[in-house]
Amino acid sequence: MTQNKTVAVIDVGSNSIKLLVARCASPEAPVEAVFSETIETRISAGISRSQPELTARAMDQGLASICELLRLAKTYAPYDIRLVATSAVRDARNGMEFIDRIKHDSGHIMQILGGSEEAHYIGRGLACDPQLKGIKNFLQMDLGGGSLELVRFADNEIEQAVSLQLGSVRLTEAFLEDRDAPLNPSLQKEIAEHVSSTLTGAAFDFQPGEWPLLITGGAATVTRAILAARTNQSIDAIAPRLELETLCKLRKELAELPLHERLAIPHLPARRADILPTALITIESVLKHARRKAAVHSFYNLRYGVAREALKI
Repeated sequence: MTQNKTVAVIDVGSNSIKLLVARCASPEAPVEAVFSETIETRISAGISRSQPELTARAMDQGLASICELLRLAKTYAPYDIRLVATSAVRDARNGMEFIDRIKHDSGHIMQILGGSEEAHYIGRGLACDPQLKGIKNFLQMDLGGGSLELVRFADNEIEQAVSLQLGSVRLTEAFLEDRDAPLNPSLQKEIAEHVSSTLTGAAFDFQPGEWPLLITGGAATVTRAILAARTNQSIDAIAPRLELETLCKLRKELAELPLHERLAIPHLPARRADILPTALITIESVLKHARRKAAVHSFYNLRYGVAREALKI
């Protein structure tokens, strides 16, 4: 374990680019966040195409966001800075071009994580969550813009992990012809059936039913923030349990609104207003498929897992 030192992790996702500066903490919560920042930079436009690629604009915006986060990270003098990329860059046929540009402009090498590597780091991150202390068997879903990761933990070890192309940006592009319009019931049903069919084909083991299901990712965080704001509380002041019934009500509410009305909802970022209904349909479909009445939200995600490795914990 590296004592009294900080590391920085930049996670280049499909819908946002995030920074975590972390250090070693207590055995109960081994990775402590010192600073975090998110820049909503959707580099994944076109991810639903058969041969997706990053546009020149996406790479320009992504590079600008990465350089800004690197600037913020360096004020904490981290001894190690790690850049990782997930589905958007992984699936893009010109992903290496983006990596070369980042290296040229910033001097840093970005690692593209495969689906199994992504699941591995998410698992290591979740293990830092104090609310999981003493829990050895659980399931986890991480919903991003490009993909959905499902991980099964038995005795704190990854027993099964799958990466599915069910990310919120990907499905929104594939199913919504007009993102400014409400989602009619037939369209919502079509998306839900696609998610359910994909889950069936993946043959992921959600049993036994008493094992808790953890959820990570931007959509879950935003959802919890919206629900907290409605009771005039901060996101960390409300219980992390996201009830299926509550998610269904929020999904119906958002889906019936045109985009410009969704933009007025407190704590719903403008860059996520078009994809959150699709994300909620996906989360709801997973819970129904898994025969769960709720999922427990965790802030301890992929970035914590990468930080944990960098800190040699």
